[in-house]
Parts: sequence; C-alpha cells; structure tokens
Amino acid sequence: MRAFGATFLLGVTSCCLAGPVKDGTAAKTSLIPSASPSPTPKPSASWPGDRKKQSKNVHDFFKLYGWLKHGETIPDAKFASAIRKIQKVLRQPETGVYDQNMDVILSQPRCGTEQPYNETDAKQDGDMHRRFVLWGPKWDHTPITYRFINYTADLPAELQRSIVSAAFAQWSQYVPVSISQAPPSAPRADIHIKFRSMGPSENAYAFTNMIADGLSLSSGLINITFNDDYNWSDDRLFNFTATHEIGHSLGLSHSKVEEAIMFAVYLGMIRQPHPDDQAAIHGVYGWKNPRWNRIDVSAATKKNIIQVSSTSSPGIIDGLYQLRSTGQVLWYSPSGTWTSVDNNKDTVQIAGSGGNLYQRHTDGSTYKYTGTGQNWQYIGAPSSNVLEVIAAADQVYVRRKDGWIARWSGSGTSWTTVAQPSAQLSQQIAVTDSKTLWSLLTNGDLVRSLWPYTSDGWQVVDQNAANKQIAVGGEEFYKLQSDGTVVWLNMDEYFWNIIEDAGSVGIYANGLYLYSRHGDGSIWRYTGTPNVWEQLDSRADSLYVVGDRIGNVYEMLTSGDIYKLVS
Repeated sequence: MRAFGATFLLGVTSCCLAGPVKDGTAAKTSLIPSASPSPTPKPSASWPGDRKKQSKNVHDFFKLYGWLKHGETIPDAKFASAIRKIQKVLRQPETGVYDQNMDVILSQPRCGTEQPYNETDAKQDGDMHRRFVLWGPKWDHTPITYRFINYTADLPAELQRSIVSAAFAQWSQYVPVSISQAPPSAPRADIHIKFRSMGPSENAYAFTNMIADGLSLSSGLINITFNDDYNWSDDRLFNFTATHEIGHSLGLSHSKVEEAIMFAVYLGMIRQPHPDDQAAIHGVYGWKNPRWNRIDVSAATKKNIIQVSSTSSPGIIDGLYQLRSTGQVLWYSPSGTWTSVDNNKDTVQIAGSGGNLYQRHTDGSTYKYTGTGQNWQYIGAPSSNVLEVIAAADQVYVRRKDGWIARWSGSGTSWTTVAQPSAQLSQQIAVTDSKTLWSLLTNGDLVRSLWPYTSDGWQVVDQNAANKQIAVGGEEFYKLQSDGTVVWLNMDEYFWNIIEDAGSVGIYANGLYLYSRHGDGSIWRYTGTPNVWEQLDSRADSLYVVGDRIGNVYEMLTSGDIYKLVS
C-alpha cells in the first residue's frame, strides 16, 4: 500500500485516538418508550373536504384490493372501520378518521385495475401477513409477446417502445421467462398495449384487464390500456405506470407495501422493484437457474467480504470487496474479475459506505482509499485503543476500547469523540443515512445520538439485555435478540414490531433491503411485511451475507467460497 498525501498531512494538527480529544457530545439519558406491543393512535382531526369525494376514494381503494363485492357499498356504520383498514395498509395511526394525510394519498393518480373480491382479505381486521397478492393464473409458455395497438402523441413512438421494453425487463430479470415484442408477421401477441380516452377527471392513469382460461392467462386477451387524456410527456411517469401495469399482465395484483411498484396508488417516485415485488414474481414463475453463481473459489486465505454503496448515484469505488488474511484487498469488477487494490500484511479490517473504502492496520492506524491503483490516504494515527472501523453514510467512525466512539473530521488525522451516555462499553454501532448514530452497549442498552452529535445528544432508546445485534437500512433501524427474533423500530410512533421469529443468528441491511441468516445457514430477504420473508438460499454452510442498495446479494461460505445471487 502506498500512503497517499503524506506530505500535506505533516502540516495538519492531528490528535491520536489514544490521547485527549475534543468531546462532540455530553452524556444524557432520556428513555423513549420501547416495550409497547402496538402503537397508540393519536387523535386526528377530520378533513373538512368534499364528503362525496372522500367516500369515492375509500370505495375505490377497497375495489383495488378486492375488499368490496361488485355493486356493493360500505355501510355508514362501518365507514370508520373501513378507514382504519386503509390506514393499516398506509402505516398510518388507525384513528378511523379521514384526515388530510389520507386525502392527499388517496387523491393521487392510481391504477384502474380492480381486483376480484377476496373474502379472506375483505374480512381480515388484524395484521396483514401477506402484502403482495397473486391473481392466480399465469402465462404457461415462453417467450411471452406483446404488441402496441396505438401510441400516445405525447412521446415519440420509438421512446415508448424503449420504455415498455425496459419495463418488461424489470420483471423478466428475476424469472425464467423471456418477453419480446411480437414481430409484425405474427398473427397475434399475448399482451396488447394501447391508449384511449378515459376522461380527464378520472384519476386512474391506466388499467389492465385480466382474462384467463383456467390457470393460464389468455393469449391475445390481455390488454394494458393507458388513459390518453393525461399528458404522458413525462417519460418517468410513463415508465413507472408501464412497469406497474405489466406486473398485472404477468399475473400480479396490488401490493399493500407502499414502497412496492405494485402498490395501487402512484406516489410519484420512480424506483426499482421492491423485495415484495420480487417475492411476488418469484411466487408466480419461480427462479432462474442457477440461482447463485460462484465468483471466487475456496481459499484458506479468505477473511471477509464487504459491500460499498453510495446513498444516491453509484460511485466509482462502489462494489464488493474481500479482505484476505494475507492483507490483500480485492475489488470485484462489473466484468466479473477480481482486482487488487492493496496488499499489506498489516491490514486486519476493511469497511466501506457512501462511496468510500477504509482499512485498519494491526497498530490501529486508519487509511482511506483514493480510488486509484493502490493509493491510500493516511487518516488515523496508530492507537492500541482502536477496536474497529465503521463506515456509514459519508462518515467513518472508530469504536474504542474505552467505550467511546470517534469520528474522522474529514481532514488530516483529526478525530472527534462522541462520549457514551454511561460507563457501559459499546459493542456495536450503526449509522443511518441522515447520520443518526446508534450504539449497542455491552449491557444490551440501545442508545442513539443525532447528527451533528452536539451536547446532550444521547438518548436511551431500549434497555433490554436480550439485544444481540443491530442493523440500519437507510433510516430504518432493526435489532436481533438472543431468542432469534428480528425487531423493527417504528420511528413515527416509537414502538417495537417483531418482523421475524424464526431463529435468526445474524442480520444485515443496506438501503431498503434486510437479510436474515438462520441457525441452519439459510438466507432470507425481508419483503416489507412482518413475518413474511423470501428464502434466497438453503445452504447449511453459509457464513454471512452482504448486499448493495439495488438488490445485488453475495454470500460467503465457511469454506471461503463467495457466491452471487444471479437469478
């Protein structure tokens, strides 16, 4: 390794992590209620809007999820209960009152595909244990073909074809089916795409008719129809709408996960398929084969793997890295090859986040990768007080033997300490995208400090000796308890929610993705619904799993082999 920038660092006043440093915060204990088994709804003022419109919005939402029989209406006596059912899906306080927040969401553009009546879902008042819904029939052949019947005048026809092709690929990348545009010579296509007037006052942007012959979707009778009274010149909206409607054409109904593509209301966000979407399409068509590919063979020198991900657009340092016991650090390139970015026998740990990669040496010194060759910037002086380097958001921290945490200032070798709120030592830290610092103490207490970690910033969030591990995905916080349960903290209402009770021994989160490794070695991915997880692998020899923010997943086996989820 070449220590980059040593000359200018000599002129910077630095502090050794073992010596006196500036305190970034003073200790403070402020218990946040954490043992509540369920949220306590807060009073909500009714929205003094158009009552007729409110009733229509509630009825429309019920139809989108199959909660209402054709021709029926919700009785006035059950209207508050109906609102609570919607609030449960929207993860809002279940007040039974139609408020301004509900009005904003239900007034958004939505899908016009109504789901057939589902008696089980319609009568279910408790927790919804499955968020994605499978319509039932699916395509029984491949390739599946589609054809444009006409085009909107708002976008060039070639751009419309390109967007729809990419939208089909969003789904076909996960399953063993191929989808293509039908050639002009073909007598018919399986799916037809067309535009027609549906009225400018109608907030349904598009709909897909679902016609099947038994268990198979009917070729030539599946139509995706866009409302041509809307202006489709925003190709991003067209992209999202097309991806949603194509999900219907492949056999999916509406999801109850608000972040999912198959959620019935369009909230104006262009996003990748959510784990709930992926679990749904796998539930219909299965997985591609092979599901996993080995990208590195067994080697006695394997030590660990990490994932570096930027919070927004991909960075040049993003990717999978492995550290070998020889001190060699390797990067897995998009082309599928391993490239050495350092080879120093003193390297004992690597960490990365926010497009940055760091390493720690046996003497406690810390280095940041410059992104070129094997050049590293020296940022932390040697110290026997350093236990671990943690990269999160765009920051880098060290966890120390004295129980305190230190954060690099971003300049030279200057670090600022974040004092612990008690005499207990920190055994793990995790940091959100907004740089909220969480620390799991040796006695099981969970404490947090908000950015920029100023005076009196610490709060005790949980006091539970069973807390074993913590993980952060974006702004979401999770903990693993010694009984194998995975628990999520509702940050809006401050209550704990068990989302898995299946013998987990390790959790990992990045962005919206959360993974759990069970005692039998199997790997599971959270779908966004409490107690609903999708199994990714069943190996007994899995050691741990990592992943990036767009869904790529890697696992290391006890043998040292590294695999990538490719299906």
